[in-house]
Amino acid sequence: MKSLSLRSYAKINLGLLLLDKRKDGYHNIATVFQQIDLYDIMTFRKGSSAIEITATDPAIPSNKKNLAFKAFQLFQKKLAIQEGLEIYIKKYIPVGGGLGGGSSNAATTLLAVNHLYGNPLSDTELNRIAAHLGSDVPFFLKGGTALGQGRGEMLTPLRWPTNYWIVLTCPPFGVSTSWAYNQAKITLTKDEKFTKFVLILERYNPHALKANFQNELEGVVFRRHPILREIKEQMYQRDAFYAGMSGSGSSIYGLFFEKKQAKSVKTFFSTQKGLSTYLCRPISPHPADEIRMHE
Repeated sequence: MKSLSLRSYAKINLGLLLLDKRKDGYHNIATVFQQIDLYDIMTFRKGSSAIEITATDPAIPSNKKNLAFKAFQLFQKKLAIQEGLEIYIKKYIPVGGGLGGGSSNAATTLLAVNHLYGNPLSDTELNRIAAHLGSDVPFFLKGGTALGQGRGEMLTPLRWPTNYWIVLTCPPFGVSTSWAYNQAKITLTKDEKFTKFVLILERYNPHALKANFQNELEGVVFRRHPILREIKEQMYQRDAFYAGMSGSGSSIYGLFFEKKQAKSVKTFFSTQKGLSTYLCRPISPHPADEIRMHE
């Protein structure tokens, strides 16, 4: 039976502003999503009537708690499909690190099953399903670099240079996204900071990121997990041109211009600090382009 394998990429957030609290309980935000070359490998095969998910990481749920499960359920309902789906996830993206692994898996599932069934849904219809699944899911349908607004689902592609290296550290604990947002406070200077944020978007300058791009969830998360603040400071001490927490954490990253420098910093965190550390690059492909590559 035909199967399909796709890469399901992670992301980092370059800055994250909390603009205001919405009536639906979410926050309106502004952030820059950046797709990176850390990925899970997902394999899909049409099944009987059930949805079966297996993964190399036992922490990955195999039921409705898995967004990939929900993604196919919505696809089934939309097209009145009776068949099931077998999904195998070779997991490399750390769970609970603010890297969007679950959202990416959901978006990859939508791309995969749409292909397996002959592309019956348009990009607009896929986006509608993705937004229903979660705030980050629409981004992973396209990838690359994008400004995220609203809950994160309102996307504007950005043409930013990707000539840098990412040192990504993943502490052995996760952070609850709902907890972080519920604890965070909306600052009174949001308009001024958003103006600076937009200015950087329009006139990209990597050396200005540190002064003008801030993840406003860091304050509450760093108070609970001081080690994350230390990691960020150590990134800057080792000459990162920008460092920050991805999403609600717990992953902390530093951006470096030189590969040699980045490799040295990776070695420091992995050997001297004992942290799971990855050397990554920002990427800009459309994930759907890889369907032909991995089919």
